[in-house]
Parts: sequence; C-alpha cells; structure tokens
Amino acid sequence: MSLVPESRRREGTARSGFLPERVVHLHPTRLCNLACKHCYSESDARRSTALDSEALCDGLTVLRDEGYRVLSLSGGEPLVYRPLGRIVQHARALGMRVTMITNGLLADARATPVLSQLAALAISFDGLPNTHNTLRGRPDAFERAAAALQRLSLQGLPVAAAISVARSAIPELPQLAVELVSRGARALQIRPIAPAGRARSLAGTSFCSDTDLARLYLVCQALQQELGVHVHCDVAPAQGLWKQRSAYDALLAADQHCREPLAELVNPLVVTETGALKPIAYDFDARFTIANLHGLDASRIQHYKLTGLAMFRALVARALDDLPSSHRFIDWFDHCTRLGVSTRRIAEGAAG
Repeated sequence: MSLVPESRRREGTARSGFLPERVVHLHPTRLCNLACKHCYSESDARRSTALDSEALCDGLTVLRDEGYRVLSLSGGEPLVYRPLGRIVQHARALGMRVTMITNGLLADARATPVLSQLAALAISFDGLPNTHNTLRGRPDAFERAAAALQRLSLQGLPVAAAISVARSAIPELPQLAVELVSRGARALQIRPIAPAGRARSLAGTSFCSDTDLARLYLVCQALQQELGVHVHCDVAPAQGLWKQRSAYDALLAADQHCREPLAELVNPLVVTETGALKPIAYDFDARFTIANLHGLDASRIQHYKLTGLAMFRALVARALDDLPSSHRFIDWFDHCTRLGVSTRRIAEGAAG
C-alpha cells in the first residue's frame, strides 16, 4: 500500500523518484560543436545520428499522456538539432515546460526565437577558465559560454549554470560560482563528473571519493547561504534520501497489472538519439530499456509494465536498502546507474 495517496500522485503534487517534477530528458542528437573529454554521450562533430522530428512529436504526445510535464533538452548540443524549434513548439502545445542545457557557444541572436520559449535555460561549465577550456578542447570555450550567459541574462531570459565538477575542480567552485552569478546566473546546478562515456578515459583521480562527495555537498551548502541564488547539488546524504523514500512508493507497490502512469514509476525518463527510452540516465544499462520512441503507444508502455518493470523495481529497492546504514554522500542517479551495470556483470558471471 502506497504512503502517498493516489489522488496526489495523479495530480503531480507528490514527488516521483526524488524529483518534484515528472521529467523527460531528451537527447535528440549526438552531434555537437565540441568533443568534451568528460562527455557521457561521447558526442562530437562526427556523430550524425538524430531523431526524426515526426516520430519525436508523436512520442512526446504519448509521454505527455503518461504524466510527464517537463521536457529537458540536452545532447549532443541541442542547438545544432535542426528541428529543435518544432519540438519546442509541440511540447509547449502539449502543456509541457521546456528547459535546455547548452554549451553556450551557439546561444546567439539566431537562437533567440527558440531560447525565448524556454521555461529555463542552463549553460554548462566545468570549472574556472583553464579547467573548463582543457576539458572542452578549445581555448575560448569559457569566455564564450560566460559571455552568452551574461547576454541572455540581460535579455531577461531565465538562465542558470550547470556545473560538472571533477575532483580537482572542487576548490574552484566558490570563485566560479561568484563569477557566474555576477554574470547573471539565477541558479546553479552542481554535480560530480561520472565515469560514463568519454569520461571513462580520464584519470581515476578525476572522480570524487566518498570524502570528496562530502566536501562537494558542504561547499554547495555554503554557496547556497552566501550567494542568494538557488544552488542545487546532485549529491545528498544517503540517510537524507532514505527519509524521502516515499518518493518511490508508486514504483515499489506496482505489479504487472499496474495502471499508474509511467511518470509515477520511472522519473526521470531518458530518450536517446536512437529513440531508446531508459530510466534515470543516458548510460543506464540497456537491459532496462523501456521501449523505443518510434511507434511508441500506450500498449508498448503497458507491455513494459508487464515484462520489464519488475527488474527496474528490484534495482531501485536494492538501491534504497543500501541507504539506512550508510553515512556516505551519494549521487543517487549515478548510484542507480552503476548498480544496474554491476547487476548485469553478476548475472553474466552466474550464466558463465
């Protein structure tokens, strides 16, 4: 029996999967004008795979019916996706809030017609200029991104900064945060770099230890107190997450005859450039794929509930069970992603 009344869940007033909103993270293309060393989707100028806009619009209609209310655009670089304007207009017509993360290099006057329709816009950063430019592979990346942030802020757009932090860049955060807020960032979202995609080739010392994650969390708490803007950190105390476990009541109570909308069971939902629908993260293990966007309809989602949801539910239950005795600080979504990979390896070992 769920601790959260069904009426509240259906109205979207209760949390779902530790998120207050039901979110589709859309990666319409892997094409990008940069080739960042830590890119989880390994995007660059050579990746031409992209979603068909007709199939994407049809799929978004289905997902809106499944309870998703926010479309978060990422990539690749979303501003190189030619049908972007059509997708934004369609999502807004469905009543969805549309947000975007961009590297900022193409956020110029030509992009204004699309950017002005967004409910929120974040420009990505990795540290102070030397750190940022090294990871992005071009010497002017930081200044161009920071200039775009300032320009968009002066235009009155709701612009924020999304900061991915390597272990060595944690000491840079206070100065970086002050710089970005002074340029007009209305909020900061901060997360540690995850060992996914191209980032797997980085030195192991690029990734945060348990102590580093605790330090990152505390730095973010201090910045929230000092800066006067909202600072969100993807790292949280494990026991704090355990106290919020009712966010997963709908999923944990679901069975194969579940009639809950997908947004109450899987949140966030990720759509890749190939149309794969995955829970939680772009690099989530392929065994947990829900369906494909092409030809998506309610019957395919119900088929997933009958055949695939149980495996995802078991993984989340296991991840939650790890929390009450832990004193660690964790990135919950990365934690679940790594757990998905480890369960596959265990299964392969047992089969071998």
